[in-house]
Amino acid sequence: MTTVTRKTRHSETRDRIYEYMCSTKAHPSAETIYAALKPGIPKLSLATVYVNLKLLKEQGKIIRVANVDGNERYDANCEDHVHFVCDTCGSVIDLMDSDIQAIKNFCNIGKLKINSVQVVLHGVCEGCTVK
Repeated sequence: MTTVTRKTRHSETRDRIYEYMCSTKAHPSAETIYAALKPGIPKLSLATVYVNLKLLKEQGKIIRVANVDGNERYDANCEDHVHFVCDTCGSVIDLMDSDIQAIKNFCNIGKLKINSVQVVLHGVCEGCTVK
């Protein structure tokens, strides 16, 4: 995971974006974050959201999960875990029970050193298969 070593100024807007990210399990897009925060931050722009998401990602505070229907989706849970993306409704679901350590152990055979694991599974969620 790459982290930024340059000094960045404190930003209340960035704090609000990060707080929003930590408050949801929905894996929001920049557009979703913008829509949620705009009423409370009238001067907020979508560009500002994108810039701050990039910085938070560089700082290792969030991860980019997947591109769903042309929108990058993000997660504040930076621990190794698997994501499931529903190809029908676009929902992104955490799968925490997966054995990530087994994947790391397998990949660490030989000269590879695994720092993090991101696995994204695609399919149809239970809600969409019932419809």
